Amino acid sequence: MSAVCPDRQQGASGDSAPLSFSIVIPTFNRRDTVCDALRAIGSIDYPGAVEVIVVVDGATDGTAHALEAIARPFPLTIIEQPNEGPGSARNRGAAVATGDILLFLDDDMMCEPDILRQHAATLAEGADVVLGNFPVDPSSPPGFLADMTSWWTAGRVARFEENPAITAYDLMTGQVSIRRAVFEAVGGFDVAFTAGECFGDEDVDLGARLVGKYDIRFNPLAISHHRYVVTAAQNMHKAFQAGRSDVAFARKHPLHAREQFELRRIARSRTRLILRPLASLPVLPELFGRISAWLAERAPPERGLPRHLIGRFFSFWREVAYWRGVRKAGGIPRSQPVLVLCFHAIADLSDDPVLADYAVPPDVFRQQLASLAARGFTPIGPDEFIAGVTGLLELPPRPVLFTFDDCYEELPAVIGAELRPRGIAPVVFAVTGLGSNEWDQKAGARPLRLLEPERLAQLAQSGVEIGCHSRTHEVLIGLAAAELASETKGARADFETHGLPAPRFFAYPYGLVDATSRDSVREAGFAAAFTIRPGRAGRTSDPFALPRVQILAKDRGWRFVVKTAFPIATRLLG
Repeated sequence: MSAVCPDRQQGASGDSAPLSFSIVIPTFNRRDTVCDALRAIGSIDYPGAVEVIVVVDGATDGTAHALEAIARPFPLTIIEQPNEGPGSARNRGAAVATGDILLFLDDDMMCEPDILRQHAATLAEGADVVLGNFPVDPSSPPGFLADMTSWWTAGRVARFEENPAITAYDLMTGQVSIRRAVFEAVGGFDVAFTAGECFGDEDVDLGARLVGKYDIRFNPLAISHHRYVVTAAQNMHKAFQAGRSDVAFARKHPLHAREQFELRRIARSRTRLILRPLASLPVLPELFGRISAWLAERAPPERGLPRHLIGRFFSFWREVAYWRGVRKAGGIPRSQPVLVLCFHAIADLSDDPVLADYAVPPDVFRQQLASLAARGFTPIGPDEFIAGVTGLLELPPRPVLFTFDDCYEELPAVIGAELRPRGIAPVVFAVTGLGSNEWDQKAGARPLRLLEPERLAQLAQSGVEIGCHSRTHEVLIGLAAAELASETKGARADFETHGLPAPRFFAYPYGLVDATSRDSVREAGFAAAFTIRPGRAGRTSDPFALPRVQILAKDRGWRFVVKTAFPIATRLLG
């Protein structure tokens, strides 16, 4: 493994002090179940420090009051917040945790007394993350849903016995411990996966960020019994939500996208010819989903033919619900070219003789964003883009990538106010050797400050992709070999000097490129480079001469629609 937490302590054995644990539980309107879970935690036998943090995520059933009344041997912190989803609740609990180890439990997990000893023992062996075992609690309401969950859990254990290798899809937040330093290093849970009507994949997303970087192990003896209290109707709705979340995950982690849908058996005939076509029909899938859930909740508890048939009927429509969720989220990404937009300053510079047309006023920019959204364009991020144009990923409908040249000082505010709320992940191109737009000032433009390295680093830390726009914004065509190397390889080296991530993308100054400058960019180690030649970027595009559509202040109304719908028309519009 490439990254290991250095400040390990001994766990359940050894001469050092035992690891301290913070048990974090999110809960929403399951008062009786979470109270039983807390009572089970009270029976834990562990020599080290233990604290319990329960985050009541918008519950309206008196959960917090009921929890306070339970006697417990460990300190208990109860946090109440508006309903923001379990991802947010877990992050909130982790933020106030003081233990060396965070143990995330669902609110329906009934712990065995030695659960912390088991986690501590595996952590002491070198693990950074420990996955536990959660067989179905025998006191769960009887039914085929509990039976199916029990079979799945047993299969999970058997698979790990055969192959202990952990994938992103193995990480389950029902019971998982993680070193607090590691959790903080990877940024915790992505709350978008469990916000609003979304459900699922926040754990898989965390797994994708952990696997290959940290030591993750499974301990079958770390047991919490899963009290399965989900109704058939809730299970059906979660299948729909899971479809939506899988699309979001595939788009965030393009290299996992193919595997994600293969796990859902996308290639089998049943899925292609029956399930997905049914999911596309209006009304019918939801109607039969409700009927099957109604029947499932009334299925006889004993095994037999009626229960078996109802179970199969329910399972079929649950699969349809999943694919309906996929469709609702925009469908499985498919092969199509990408519209790449090129912006410069987002400011009103209408009185500047040079910059007036290249600076889009904020109100015009918002109109342009609204136009794209109204016409069904789907913003994609740089990972999706590069995976899509190299054939590793199918892209969502009408994909559009936003890029910003020069990195003017208003850019962080634009990203925070306009792009992030719309789910837009841009690529921004920095000029590494200048502090202002000196190239424009030579033509009579006003000085504009460029982002300093410290502010670029802040953007990078927040997840913004920083690309390279050369060192001094010189036209690369015709430069001497040493000067050309300075503008490409030298500019790339500046990123390391400034403490920035190594750039993957390059944007040619003024969009001008020839064979020599193209080769220099490629040899400098970039993965792709952009011109401002109009067109769409696709699998047949030259990765070091990718087209972009340059957006100007005058591109509003019909001009903007034509430019973005038919990029080649840019040549005619000017």
